[in-house]
Amino acid sequence: MPKTNFDILWIILSSGLVFFMQAGFLCLESGLTRTKNSINVAIKNITDFGIATLVFYSIGFGLMFGTTFYGWIGKDMFFPDFSKTSPETSVFFLFQLMFCGTAATIVSGAVAERMKFGAYIIVTTIISSLIYPIFGHWVWGRDLQDWNQFTGWLSHLGFMDFAGSTAVHSVGGWVGLSAMMLIGNRTGKYGKDGSVRKITGHNLPLAMLGTLILWFGWIGFNGGSTLAFTSEVPKIIANTMFAASGGMASSLIYGWIRLKYAEATLPLNGTLAGLVAITAPCNAVNSIESLLIGLVAGILMFEAGVVLDKLKLDDAVGAIPVHLVSGIWGTLAVGFFGDLSILNTGLDRATQIFVQLLGVVSCAALSFGVSYPLLFVIHRFYSLRVSPQNEFQGLNYTEHRATTELIDLFMEMEYQKQTGDLSQDLSIEPFTEVGQIAERYNLVLDKIRTNIKEKETLAIELEHNLSLLQSDLSTARKIQSGIISQEDKLTGELEITVRYLPLTEVGGDFFDIMELRPGLTRVFLADATGHGVQAALLTMAIKAIYESLKRGIYSVTEILYHLNNEFLHTFKNLNQFFTCIVVDIDTNLNLIRYSSAGHVPQYLIQGQEIHSLEKTGRIMGVIPNTKYTSNEMKFTQDSKLILFTDGLFEQWNSNKEEFGEERVEAIVGNLKGIPIGEGIDQILKKLDEFLAGSPKQDDISVLGISRKSKR
Repeated sequence: MPKTNFDILWIILSSGLVFFMQAGFLCLESGLTRTKNSINVAIKNITDFGIATLVFYSIGFGLMFGTTFYGWIGKDMFFPDFSKTSPETSVFFLFQLMFCGTAATIVSGAVAERMKFGAYIIVTTIISSLIYPIFGHWVWGRDLQDWNQFTGWLSHLGFMDFAGSTAVHSVGGWVGLSAMMLIGNRTGKYGKDGSVRKITGHNLPLAMLGTLILWFGWIGFNGGSTLAFTSEVPKIIANTMFAASGGMASSLIYGWIRLKYAEATLPLNGTLAGLVAITAPCNAVNSIESLLIGLVAGILMFEAGVVLDKLKLDDAVGAIPVHLVSGIWGTLAVGFFGDLSILNTGLDRATQIFVQLLGVVSCAALSFGVSYPLLFVIHRFYSLRVSPQNEFQGLNYTEHRATTELIDLFMEMEYQKQTGDLSQDLSIEPFTEVGQIAERYNLVLDKIRTNIKEKETLAIELEHNLSLLQSDLSTARKIQSGIISQEDKLTGELEITVRYLPLTEVGGDFFDIMELRPGLTRVFLADATGHGVQAALLTMAIKAIYESLKRGIYSVTEILYHLNNEFLHTFKNLNQFFTCIVVDIDTNLNLIRYSSAGHVPQYLIQGQEIHSLEKTGRIMGVIPNTKYTSNEMKFTQDSKLILFTDGLFEQWNSNKEEFGEERVEAIVGNLKGIPIGEGIDQILKKLDEFLAGSPKQDDISVLGISRKSKR
């Protein structure tokens, strides 16, 4: 304990060095997080020390150093009045307050970028008022009237933790772990396949500065724990430097071997791991042992980070490997390497190691065992984690409404994205990098607006042209409707059902029904290649030629012969083709005579039998002077003739299945005894069911021909 004014000055200076570590934590943690969360992390580091001061003064100091209750907790010294006590007690409180603030701030890094600010204040309060003071009483509790009389149960057993590897760092690490497990990982940190996405901090040089500040502050952290300026202080500070350097070297070299490159944060966290590990045994080991402790700490820190990633536990700055794992190692190192004469516990080596392990387990039971249930209950009623939207936007703005030039730029760009309003330029902050970005972005916006205006003009012109085209198509449809009668007919002794379904306004199918003389009706059906306007124009050409031929004395084969030659002669440059069929139905002789130019097989139903009207010649428009043959079939009173274009079966559904000729033939086979009109409607219904909402892909024409029913 401080006995002289110089001792008191040393503790005050050491307290200042430990307080300066808060600045180190602020730089380290804000540098290792993303820009959108850096202000939030910095505010936490300022706030937690203020909260810790108020809570530790009112409750924590009494629980830690009040009159002991069976070695478990202190029961007085709440809200102490240091103006009435000796300066030794005041400076002792000051030094212990710095340690309490350090334990609280460790949690900030572990849960960075996704914990609510209010939730972090709750965690800080729990550590400062309950967990740190109680464990501190077990380890460092003493009678303030008799400074040499330790009161905690762990200290009575011989547990040694000189400057707080466990009492400070492991406490913060265990609470950080429980909070991490409850609030979950940062969005996108781990992929569904187990891959780890490295989230790089926005300012690694700032983080490195923070590490150097912490390294400097550790002189007071360990050196001031003597509570007097004794001859031990230089050795303790030297051991602290050796361990820090060992941790930095081992983590860098070991990580370099494992990763195949020198990862930027390894020297930072390796140094801190060495510092945390030497904090417990720094007064009782020699220089070589200090270096060895640091070397092991650096390797353990690296492997602990690997294990956390395998367990998918997201530690934003490596607080658990640095403070918890290294703190446990440093506490056990007291038993492994500590000079028993300096420790002066009266224990042999094995027993000392056992007591150190007991202290580690006790810290875990108290810190994790109290914080996890408490935070779990709080989390049920007050979510500790920010919303996904707030996490995406960043905690700087969503938690504190704190913005930067870059955040303001992003918010303006997000507004444009959400509203689609590109009419306004982004605000420009002159003479800054962000302003230069905004200026370039505005130039892009100006180009986009120009392109949009040009496209709007083109769209108006296109809409006008489409309107004209639609008008022309409507006229063409009316003309084609006038040419192609789409109504059922009675011709002589025949009943003819007509179903004409063009794919668009106009179609590429054409048919003509004409009674040549009483008892003889000629039916012509053609299918031009393609569909739409081009196919419709082609059918008009076919119609023009057919009209000049149909009233002559030509047979069905002669009709096709002349039609083919005339088409090739008149439209030889078109390079277009079509199929067709001509059927003469003679009700006097009860016969049909047909000739088919490449047209798909048609069907004739006679009683219970179905006959196909197969092709009798090649497709139209290929070779001039093509000869066609004809076939004859009976056409009795119960006969039904079904003529159609290939659009009836060349239709595909969403599963890429074709309706197909086989399916059409099977349906036709079930139409025996059914009126021809009803039968054709059944075929078209089955087609609609097959397509199940999928659009048709070709024009469809179906003609059903039967004898008039006798009344």
